Amino acid sequence: MGLGVIGAFAVGLVIAAFLRLWTRRQTASATDSPNAAALTPDKRAALDATLKAYENGRLWPPKDVRNPEAWNQYWRNMLEYGSMEIGFGDMMASSPELLGLLKRRNVRRILCVGNGMSGEALSLALFGFDVTALDLSSIPASAFDVMLRNPDSPLVRSSGLVRRDDGTVMFSSTAIDPEQCPRIHQGEGHSPGGGGMLQFVTGDVLDASTCPGPFDAVIERRTLQLFTPDDQRRALHMIQARLAAHGIVVSHQHNGGWRPDQPRTHFAEAWADGQGFVRWRWNSPDSEQASRLADLWYTTG
Repeated sequence: MGLGVIGAFAVGLVIAAFLRLWTRRQTASATDSPNAAALTPDKRAALDATLKAYENGRLWPPKDVRNPEAWNQYWRNMLEYGSMEIGFGDMMASSPELLGLLKRRNVRRILCVGNGMSGEALSLALFGFDVTALDLSSIPASAFDVMLRNPDSPLVRSSGLVRRDDGTVMFSSTAIDPEQCPRIHQGEGHSPGGGGMLQFVTGDVLDASTCPGPFDAVIERRTLQLFTPDDQRRALHMIQARLAAHGIVVSHQHNGGWRPDQPRTHFAEAWADGQGFVRWRWNSPDSEQASRLADLWYTTG
């Protein structure tokens, strides 16, 4: 689905301020230095359009987070104006440490809940996992389908992908140029090697019949934090029901309005502890032996 309302607001303010500063500097450079790269009219128009889209709220998540058409419009706007924010979200979520954990736990099947336009699901498939990307909106699935059908794409050419009749994309087990892959989770010792599968499903995580699993890992980033408390509890229950016996839950909450005098408490902490999940810590390898792990991310700024 996407970035949280508070998180999107904070990120939007940062990006809008950056765009204002960058356009002013580029315009000044073009005026003051004949050797400086000038901001072309097309680039200036694109930056202005993105800035206006933030300021008029077209790039904020919908108020009704259970409305598929509202999310469809949000993602249409994002594809038109918000590519910088999509990339920023993936950069904030990138973690080679998580990739190492998934491999050590012999994870094979992964469900990405509310994947939206994030490159995470595609990246994990390129790392060799079998990934299902679930989203309430149909726009991300359509956009990725167009991208993965483009014969001129360097990624398509180098990954040896094969499309099955059900729409699942399979990647050959050969080394793939990392420069052609999403940057999320790349790091030393972890390079895209193919061998995975990727499937996009349009549906509601609260519908038990959608992507029933079981999955070795379920990942949700900045999605359940948008839900009402009752729907949050239901969604966490549904995620647990989709999880294999030796599974991992990854939940990423972003609070762009956090202040130093406030606690850093993830909304799923009480649920994870109450259901017997062991919370994974990067510096506590003993926790990896637990039957079920919960990796709860909390980011601010």
